[in-house]
Amino acid sequence: MDRTIERRKEQRLYCHWPVWFTEGLGKMLYQGQMLDISSDGVAFTCHPEKKFPNPGQKVTTHFNVPHLGLDDAYDMTTFTRISHICRVDNIGKSLRRVAVHFDEPLDLKPSKLKAVNLMLGKDPTPQ
Repeated sequence: MDRTIERRKEQRLYCHWPVWFTEGLGKMLYQGQMLDISSDGVAFTCHPEKKFPNPGQKVTTHFNVPHLGLDDAYDMTTFTRISHICRVDNIGKSLRRVAVHFDEPLDLKPSKLKAVNLMLGKDPTPQ
């Protein structure tokens, strides 16, 4: 039986937003689709390239998280984080699921953001 050990210390926010990642300044920029995010890391899917992405590699990740701005209007906060790849799972021949851990955590907990929960149709009040 395939069991995944949960290592995150907080609840994940499951979403399908774009994420961009690169091996470094001046290197090719790749796009993926975010699967979930917490203040410590993000998981996403992407198309595999030669020898990239692989566990242990450093990457720079770029992504946006919605929040409520003035007059309760939706706004986006852009984040850039240096990260290291913790895990890569092949999903068939043309897709990989990648988990990265941020070197510096986000200053917010995405699963607790009122705007995100309202946008996804979830109850933002704690259980």
